[in-house]
Amino acid sequence: MIPPTLVTNDVEQVRKFAAEHEHLIYKPFRGLPAGEDGHAGAIWAQRVNLDSFDDTLAVTAHLFQAEIPKTGDVRVTVVGRQVFAQQVAALDGALDWRRGDWDELIHAPITVPAAIEAALHRYLSSFGLIFGCFDFALTGDGDDPEHWTAIECNPNGQWGWLPDAPAITEAFADILSRKEAADDDDARRL
Repeated sequence: MIPPTLVTNDVEQVRKFAAEHEHLIYKPFRGLPAGEDGHAGAIWAQRVNLDSFDDTLAVTAHLFQAEIPKTGDVRVTVVGRQVFAQQVAALDGALDWRRGDWDELIHAPITVPAAIEAALHRYLSSFGLIFGCFDFALTGDGDDPEHWTAIECNPNGQWGWLPDAPAITEAFADILSRKEAADDDDARRL
């Protein structure tokens, strides 16, 4: 499942979209450029107040999504055929866990339902990719694929902060050393 999403610079389209959904969030397309201090800024996913919109919205495209009433967040990192998944929670229950102290995040391994895992492999395959970091909102305990709402495939997918970073790094090393590619070729011949 994917949340209802609108990309536009037309304030009237946003108002119509908002009328169909109880709560909207705004998501940036990318981070902010580095400032004079050399540090890049960020705009986190956040709830929006429709009353704050005016014609300045027309300056560029914006991404809006219906807010998902979630029970948790999951980061799924796919490297080749290997899948690594962690449920991630901020102590303050923030809408976007990235905005807080990453050292304070709570991580717990979670099993990805087979249907979701297959969809992730199809997604990567359709783009000719062997790597992707996928973010999901859970609306239940996570056992049922219906509880998984796809938020995005992260375009720069870091994994070094995850508890399973060593295993993810090893999976990359295997691919880069062609170990996994050779295993896949052998499996196709069987």
